[in-house]
Amino acid sequence: MATPRPGSRRRLGRPLAIACLVAAAVVLVGTPLAVLLRTALEEGPATLLESSVAAGPAVLATVWTSLAAAALAVGLGAAIAVITERTDVAGRGGLRLAMLLALIMPGYVAALGWLSAYGPGGLVDDLFGLEVSALVGPLGIVLVMAAEAAPIAFLIVVAGLRTRAEPDLERAARASGASARETLTTVTLPLLRPVLVGAGAIAFVLSATSFGVPAVLGIPAGFTTMTTRIYRDLAFSADPASFGEAVGLAVVLAVGAALIIALGDWLLGRGASDRSGAFGGPTGSMGPGPGPITPGAGHGRGHSALLTGAAWTVVVIIVVLPLTGLLATALARAPGLDPAPANWTLDNFRAAADGRTLQALAHSLVLAGAAAVGVISLAVLAVTVRRGRGAGVVGGLLGLTFALPGSTLAVAVLLTYGASLRDTLLIILIAYLAKFWALGYRPVAAGLDGIPPDAYRAARVSGAGAWTTIRTVVLPLVRPMMVAGGLIVFMFGLHEVTMSSLLYGPGSATLAVVVLNLQQLGDHGATAALALVLTALVALAGLPLLRRGNGAGGAGWRLW
Repeated sequence: MATPRPGSRRRLGRPLAIACLVAAAVVLVGTPLAVLLRTALEEGPATLLESSVAAGPAVLATVWTSLAAAALAVGLGAAIAVITERTDVAGRGGLRLAMLLALIMPGYVAALGWLSAYGPGGLVDDLFGLEVSALVGPLGIVLVMAAEAAPIAFLIVVAGLRTRAEPDLERAARASGASARETLTTVTLPLLRPVLVGAGAIAFVLSATSFGVPAVLGIPAGFTTMTTRIYRDLAFSADPASFGEAVGLAVVLAVGAALIIALGDWLLGRGASDRSGAFGGPTGSMGPGPGPITPGAGHGRGHSALLTGAAWTVVVIIVVLPLTGLLATALARAPGLDPAPANWTLDNFRAAADGRTLQALAHSLVLAGAAAVGVISLAVLAVTVRRGRGAGVVGGLLGLTFALPGSTLAVAVLLTYGASLRDTLLIILIAYLAKFWALGYRPVAAGLDGIPPDAYRAARVSGAGAWTTIRTVVLPLVRPMMVAGGLIVFMFGLHEVTMSSLLYGPGSATLAVVVLNLQQLGDHGATAALALVLTALVALAGLPLLRRGNGAGGAGWRLW
């Protein structure tokens, strides 16, 4: 029997890889979205319009809270980015690390933390007699969603400062007698305008598609957004009209998010310099910045101390105190007791660690691990078959799947596979793979783009075949980025709640779903304990990424 020649294996390998990639795309993304669109069209334009009008208050609430949260997030993120990248204040590295830690804290955990820290009977109330009485409602939703989106805005503005803003122009302005404030307002911010607007667009979409924060802070107050309205229609209503309304809202949310993300991507592309590719190119790496532009003599230690104090105050408010409040609630023997060691206990952790919780934890670990392996396998497949301009098409399509609202994707997957896979872990895994594919593709593509072409040529000139070159040259160089991408997907899978809450069944709940259900039942101590456990798991998964990277760009990938 003749042995296939290497040339024939290469000719067969690429079409097979393309066929597998197309099949995965059809199963995970194409078919669910097509079924969702078909279902929406079957409902008819009149029905969809009627559903949209009926859900008008939820749509309006989503728009204005997301706009307010996006504006606040960009302001906070940009201010801290300017401090860390354009000043010489002490503790800049700590501020960067704190913003990255804020990035990995799930939004619904942050909402629980804000309640524990600033709500009635919370940590700040017990210590100082201060509380935010309107935290449950739209005010709290705006504040927590802004805190959730601020780290994203921070990373985007940092990238803009390192690639778009010109430090030489800033130094020239300072040498010409301009103050630090004048330099910022007349040189830096005008250059960053596309980046700031693009960051605002992304922050808006993140807030509009958020489910955990409105669920924790909005549902108890009767304040409904589009995502919680979809959840209510699917989870608590048997009326067929409610299902049609959920489908219509899912389509509206998807179209709106796609348009805003397209605008944000275009603006970020304009904000990136041609030499870096920080937003428009395939890598998006944020290398070392140009260094701080030291304040002049008129801005001495007092000015630096003021900047440092303001930045750390923001970090304490949005990260430290919410986590401390959660810990105090989890350790309290009973609600309302002073946060003193005499009133501490581990009973809440023991009560939370029942059979249902352990089963949910196992589900989360299995789903997150399977999603990480599956996504990286699909990412390697997508990177393998891309050629030339096709690389941008593949990356763009995968970016759109990540930008697709989780509520919309969950409805689409439920419509497509619910008849046979409803209430199983597999239907949740399908949604995870579709949503997180882009998270694996970005770092793998960045790692492949970083391999010098001479490495390929040297291997081939030495007689190595295509598969030998991949095994001995490509994989060793790309493996770190594959691991980074897998860890990112694992982190997102651990704390994902939007799709899981719509797709889980009696035997397929995840840990995030259990946390949300406990909160809705009013068990504050057990809720805080489980939220801390979940956050600790996510932080442990993210530690290797923090050690790998240099600031925000160590992994060399972008979110969109």
